[in-house]
Amino acid sequence: MYHFGYGSNLSLEYTTEMLPSATVAMKAFLPNFSIQFQQWSEIRKGGLSNVAFTPGKVVHGAIFNTTEEEMHILDEREGYYKGQYQRETFIVLGEDGKLYPADLYRVIDPQGPFTPSKSYVEIMLKGAKERGLDPEYIKTFQEFYDRAQ
Repeated sequence: MYHFGYGSNLSLEYTTEMLPSATVAMKAFLPNFSIQFQQWSEIRKGGLSNVAFTPGKVVHGAIFNTTEEEMHILDEREGYYKGQYQRETFIVLGEDGKLYPADLYRVIDPQGPFTPSKSYVEIMLKGAKERGLDPEYIKTFQEFYDRAQ
């Protein structure tokens, strides 16, 4: 199965803590959405990322190939069982021009926006660079970092 990572889940190191067998399939895009920080984290003392419907925008990310069993581990980490995030299947556009069904996490009750912590955005920025996302898009992550607490 496929998982679409768009925030901290872009980092292979971070993601493979929960998805040990995950491999990066390819870069991918989620059209008509943008990254917003709509979930407060007491642990990080800042906002956590969410994809919010935003016509005309595109979220750049990566498709990870993983198993359903391992996704249950990620469910726990993402607050699925605490009612913070829900796992949903979206159709994403792979860099190969094909469409793929991929699971991603969205905030159940979006609030904020909240300012993210620098430590959280560092993971996002590192992952975006590791995945080789478009340099112009990486600037968005850098802007998040520059505004972070």
